[in-house]
Amino acid sequence: MNAATSGPSSAGSRYRVVLGNRQYRWFLGSSSAATVGYEVYAISIVWLTYSLSHSLFDVGVVIAIEYACYTLTFLTGPIVDGVRNQRTIFLASYPVQAAAAAAIGFGVIFGFLTIGLLFALVAVISILWDMTWAAMNAAPGVLLSPDEQFAAAGISGVVGGSVNIAGYASGGVLILLVGAEGGMLLYAALLATGALLSLPLRIAPPRPAEATFGKSFREGWNVVTGGEGRPYLQLALVDSLQGFLTGAAAILITLLAVTYYHGSAASYSVLFVAFILGGVAAGLALGQWNPRGVVGHVMAFALGIGGIAYLLTVALPHALALGAVAWAAVGFASAAYVSAKYALYRGSIPAHQLGRFVSNMYLPGGFASVLGAVILSWVASFGHPLVLGEIAGGLLLASGALALALPRVRGFRY
Repeated sequence: MNAATSGPSSAGSRYRVVLGNRQYRWFLGSSSAATVGYEVYAISIVWLTYSLSHSLFDVGVVIAIEYACYTLTFLTGPIVDGVRNQRTIFLASYPVQAAAAAAIGFGVIFGFLTIGLLFALVAVISILWDMTWAAMNAAPGVLLSPDEQFAAAGISGVVGGSVNIAGYASGGVLILLVGAEGGMLLYAALLATGALLSLPLRIAPPRPAEATFGKSFREGWNVVTGGEGRPYLQLALVDSLQGFLTGAAAILITLLAVTYYHGSAASYSVLFVAFILGGVAAGLALGQWNPRGVVGHVMAFALGIGGIAYLLTVALPHALALGAVAWAAVGFASAAYVSAKYALYRGSIPAHQLGRFVSNMYLPGGFASVLGAVILSWVASFGHPLVLGEIAGGLLLASGALALALPRVRGFRY
């Protein structure tokens, strides 16, 4: 029985091997704390922005700033691959992000936060998160074998997702009790925890001959545009369509809470938690299945399912329970696509080039995310959830069809 068709017993063995890796456990603890904090930030910053300015367009600007900064990942990839121990990136970035998050929280509490200052602090958090994100995506490829990547994604989904649910629930409770600024302070505390847990880490990518930043930068792009990396250019095209909708969930959930649920923070929190629950389920399913041999089909069908789910979020009757089910389906499909894509990257790209490759591949989708956040928030400002849901659903269905139509994307395996 080969890896692509392995059964439950071999899946269980992969889970045991991954969990037996002490360095991976430390990494999982550190990255989970920081990621949970980021999810608390994600649920809080959108509602905080809307509460501060009562403008859905400003919500879109915040999301656009985030994704504009994330697009700079292609510049940070050579740094991630070049450090002797990627722990350095976590220890340098987390404390500064924590300080910026705390400034937002205290800015609301003491009344000195303006929309302009909020935009600036969001940029600081996003630029530094961009680098830690690249390092977190590269680390499993250094610490684990290709056959262990889907199992690691499943474990990360269970551990991180379970705490994420608690984090989203905590963020929702904080929004209700003290306001979204409470989520900012919780985010700062979780980042500090992530920094402490990263202290024992040693994540050292294989080091070929020393290279300048410029040479390393060029080599990273050669991985994408030449030789074995060229098929990924087709995936970049699919990613651009999918990336346009990266901010759609946050914008549409906010719009639904404002228009269908009378600006209810509780409804906003319920829909976001349902979205995360769906993502946890996707991580579990892929970790058990380990679909290395059909990863291209997994990505394509995940996009199509996501399109249908988006249409359901606005087509179903305005009952919170039905909306939660629809958003869980959106979360499942979104996480399935992303998990499959990054498992493919980690399993097929050499570890010493992985940071640069992941960073460069983010660029087309990142530009599309910025454009999408601005356009979708402008659409949302007219107050019609049905239109926004139909746009998101239609584009995701088109993305899935394109992925199936492109032979190299459809045939991806590792």
